[in-house]
Amino acid sequence: MEKWKYKNMPNGFIKNYELLEENSKVTDLLDLSKFCERFTKKINSINSASIIALVGPFGSGKSTMLHQIMTNHLKDELWIEFEAWKYPDRKELWEGFVIDFIQAADPKKKLEVKKAIDGKQNDDKKTLIRTFSRIPGFAVLEGFNHFLETSPAKRVNDIQEIFLKKINEIGKDIFVIIEDIDRSGDAGVFFLETLKQFLRSSKFKNKIVVIVPIANENYHKNIDSYLKCVDYFDFFETSEVKLDKFVDKIFDPTLFQGQLTQKNGNRVIWTGENRRLQTISFLECLFHEKPETTMRLLKLIIRKANLVYKNQMDDGLEPDFRVTLCIEASKYFKVENPVVGSYLDDFKRRGAVVRGNVFASFLSAILQNSNSLFVSDYSGGNEIKRLVTTHYDFKFFERKDNNKEEWPSYPWDYGDSGSAITEFYKKY
Repeated sequence: MEKWKYKNMPNGFIKNYELLEENSKVTDLLDLSKFCERFTKKINSINSASIIALVGPFGSGKSTMLHQIMTNHLKDELWIEFEAWKYPDRKELWEGFVIDFIQAADPKKKLEVKKAIDGKQNDDKKTLIRTFSRIPGFAVLEGFNHFLETSPAKRVNDIQEIFLKKINEIGKDIFVIIEDIDRSGDAGVFFLETLKQFLRSSKFKNKIVVIVPIANENYHKNIDSYLKCVDYFDFFETSEVKLDKFVDKIFDPTLFQGQLTQKNGNRVIWTGENRRLQTISFLECLFHEKPETTMRLLKLIIRKANLVYKNQMDDGLEPDFRVTLCIEASKYFKVENPVVGSYLDDFKRRGAVVRGNVFASFLSAILQNSNSLFVSDYSGGNEIKRLVTTHYDFKFFERKDNNKEEWPSYPWDYGDSGSAITEFYKKY
């Protein structure tokens, strides 16, 4: 075999690490144009002041999609993001929302509104103190201080009047994204109920739509509560996500250049372009084959695989980044048998990456130098896609004497009896 010249890659196989960090305010690398277009049509068709929930798995890309829509419509509409996690206390959510809204819409008026709200609060407390101090013994009752700190209904109404006045001074349609309200428990539900009451009871000069991302788990757990305070629901699915741009921006481009050929026989072992297409196909297949896959999980897998890859390079093993990525990903998904654990646990127990799953298909595509993990069959004129397979499992073979030609880092056939990968991959 011709020896592949492994370069010193201090950053591993990642070109742009920042794009793998947890941040929804990033360039659209997921090709969410279809989702953006469909959801934009939906919110544009809403005529009255409303709350719409966008339901999907944690970390699936809901916030990224909303950020893309917001960025594309800032000229014609007012878009505001509210981070509910900043206000963990129930009583602060509504006031924090109003203040943050005003700051985003008109930063100069934030202090004015905050003073107005604080003034209402102090007036209310003074009135309560004067009233309850006349009741013998009341001031020493347990919970009196908490009662004083709780905003009475009058104060909420006063804040709503301030809020409505400021909203109607804005001459654009308004879209508000409320992040992490589903993690605020009952406080989040109470906040949405207050917000819905405000939207229903107020008269607005322009359209106002509130968008609330909600994780699947919280949606199913609190569906009765959400039905009371949400007007519309939309469901975010990522099974058709496209990752071409994602791979091109994340991975080092030198990995997708050139080719490796057999020293005797001139058989092509791999080409750079097929390496790229296999990587894209594998990551897309995780979404297609494993419903629990989210962008948050995918980024975690790539970050961790890159760390493992650098450790393998430091140990002089000259790994194939595709196999490192494949084996690392197998740690995060469980087989159907709950006793076994992860796919990697199963592979270790069997001494091989067994057939019939997306990980074996990835290794098969690498072995065959295919450009996709899918092949097409035709039945009755209809195209049916299935995962690439081989007749054999990929057995783990120990590399002896660091002989990388006899035991290469990419998958190989060891005769008519099977396929293999080197054993070091399962040890990291």
